[in-house]
Amino acid sequence: MDPNGGHQHPLRYNFAQAFGERDPDQGVVIQEADMISAVRFNERGDMIATGDRGGRIVLLRRVDQPKSTSKKTGRRKKALLRAAQNKKDEATKNAGGAESSRVSDPPEFRFWTQFQSHEPEFDYLKSMEIEEKINQIRWVRQLSGAHRLISSNDKTIKLWRISEREVKALATFSSEQLELQDGMYNGNGGAKPSPTASKNPGRAPKSLVMPALETAGSMVSATPRRTFSNAHAYHINSISMNSDDEVFLSADDLRVNLWNLNAGGVGFNILDIKPDNMEDLTEVITSAEFHPQHCNLFIHSSSRGVVKLVDLRQSALCEGWAREFEEPEDLGSGQSFFSEIIASISDIKFSPDGRYILTRDYMTLRLWDVNMERAPVVVIPVHEHLRARLSDLYENDCIFDKFQCDFSYDGGSIVTGSYNALFQTYSSTNGAATALEASVDFVSGTSGRRHMSAEALAANLIAGASAQELVDPTRRVMQVHTSPKSHIAAVATGPALYVYYS
Repeated sequence: MDPNGGHQHPLRYNFAQAFGERDPDQGVVIQEADMISAVRFNERGDMIATGDRGGRIVLLRRVDQPKSTSKKTGRRKKALLRAAQNKKDEATKNAGGAESSRVSDPPEFRFWTQFQSHEPEFDYLKSMEIEEKINQIRWVRQLSGAHRLISSNDKTIKLWRISEREVKALATFSSEQLELQDGMYNGNGGAKPSPTASKNPGRAPKSLVMPALETAGSMVSATPRRTFSNAHAYHINSISMNSDDEVFLSADDLRVNLWNLNAGGVGFNILDIKPDNMEDLTEVITSAEFHPQHCNLFIHSSSRGVVKLVDLRQSALCEGWAREFEEPEDLGSGQSFFSEIIASISDIKFSPDGRYILTRDYMTLRLWDVNMERAPVVVIPVHEHLRARLSDLYENDCIFDKFQCDFSYDGGSIVTGSYNALFQTYSSTNGAATALEASVDFVSGTSGRRHMSAEALAANLIAGASAQELVDPTRRVMQVHTSPKSHIAAVATGPALYVYYS
């Protein structure tokens, strides 16, 4: 993990684009099916996949837009970019030139395609409905020039192949194309010669002009290649691709399964924590992820706040672990009714170099060194200002929200989300923070808020917010992901996706 990487951390993100934003002044009704539930960059950082509660997957592709085509940009987007640029220039001016005002050009993504990944189902054996909501998306290495990804709902995982091909159409032609160089051909010899005909009417053409095919655009098709199902009795909470791009794992509350991309329908159980008596169950699996470099290592987290590193070479069924990361209990702080709930880890990530492990629970971010189990190297309080309101959050079920986290591509910064559209960035070395609001009002400057520290913006947005504002699902930043190749972040707020760059 490079703490500097040529950039100052934490990164100060700037607005680039917004997709699917809703203007409240227009009275647009936001449907539950439009809420984004998964966001993922591909390995090259030039594609973004988003999944929603309606089972749809939308793909955005990065394009290189010359300056000459800037007039195609919509007026609303121009206004947002202009406002963001003005705020950036003002911040640079106020800083007295301490920061360089030179910022790379904002990336531009465009809609590429959309397809229905999952449909609602009904499990007749358990009398249970299976929602079509997309829980996880992971990109797979390209094959024969086609993009591939795996997506999952609560029970079923699908492998998709997305390809683009040119559409050919028959070029139209007129009878003038059959006109001869020396005259007009007439099989009956009685046709009236054209003005340009030669003195030899009825002469056969020297060359016959045949109709030609021309490109009539392109078509993107999404084809399901394999289905991986009937292996999870509980809801799938995570999937992760192996570094060999041939196998992946899927995890639910009690089991972790290993799958081969080329053998759909055949999974191998590698971890099972289900006790003989369910009354003896003390924890459940909340997330799992493969090591980015070593194909034999993976980590999984639990509802008790414990992270375990497992080596697949030790045994076929991973009943033990190579390392266990658990913060020692602070005997000075009293345990409360909510202690076990807020200790549950909602997301875990390896750093790009695989040296560090990042965990996110409801209240904090923790950064662990793989070689040091006794305590985390950095602990970052994210929701400390909400500790006094845990009772209200429990009543409206907000305390069970699962927030994601991620590293920047060089490992120097950490990103995560919160309530009221708060998007936070922290330094992975000392926990220094900055934040912004993922909303149109903030980008355009109409909200009056500025790009400020995480503590100040959290106090402005969350500490004084009403319970109804915290419950609002259209203003929760729960899905975040960063590009593995550049300082670009994708942030989902309700039905809208915001793209930021640094």
